[in-house]
Amino acid sequence: MARNDLLNDIKAIIEGFGFEENGSCSPMTYRRNVSYPSLIEGKNDNAHFLLYTQNGSVQIVAKWQEVNGTAIEKLGHTILDATRTAHQKYLVICGGNKLIRRAIDYLNDQTEFAPKLEALEVTELEDKLEVCLYQEAVILTN
Repeated sequence: MARNDLLNDIKAIIEGFGFEENGSCSPMTYRRNVSYPSLIEGKNDNAHFLLYTQNGSVQIVAKWQEVNGTAIEKLGHTILDATRTAHQKYLVICGGNKLIRRAIDYLNDQTEFAPKLEALEVTELEDKLEVCLYQEAVILTN
């Protein structure tokens, strides 16, 4: 699997839930590669996917690391980014040989600092979206 495969898998799961790519920001739509101001002045970060649901939005960022390197430093930036997101949930989908379990555990240990952040593998995304959509439906009916 390569980074593009990870992004394609995420897209397939999103569309499998009935989300349609559309710039309207209406419920059950999504946008891809949305640029927004970075923590670093003069730079932009990129949300790989923004999902719009009946009760808010979910930002999805894909992180891929195939070799040893600066993975943890990049994840530190991700944590800081998640603390300032305007979206109700900030999901980080981790992939690659060097960025799976250790990165997921590291990111999920930061929820006190970044409560909207949740890291997972792409194989867990379907269950996570189901929970997000179901919880939102329960909130709307109560």
